[in-house]
Amino acid sequence: MQATLRIECKDPEIIRKSLLPDVKNKKDLKIDLSTDKTNLIIKIESKKISYLKAVINSYLSLVKNLKEMEGQKW
Repeated sequence: MQATLRIECKDPEIIRKSLLPDVKNKKDLKIDLSTDKTNLIIKIESKKISYLKAVINSYLSLVKNLKEMEGQKW
């Protein structure tokens, strides 16, 4: 089973780099992060639908938080 998430962002490359440390490919799970001009693209492959669902929910939550921080000045 596989899913592709395409999430519009102001700076998708910064969000991709922020998520990279959390990407852990395993025997039953493969995650690929990429970007285009305006989108973060998350490709997920899993042999188990429960893993796929959990990973989708986790990444959507993480990206939501990162997008909220994206506009803040540090």
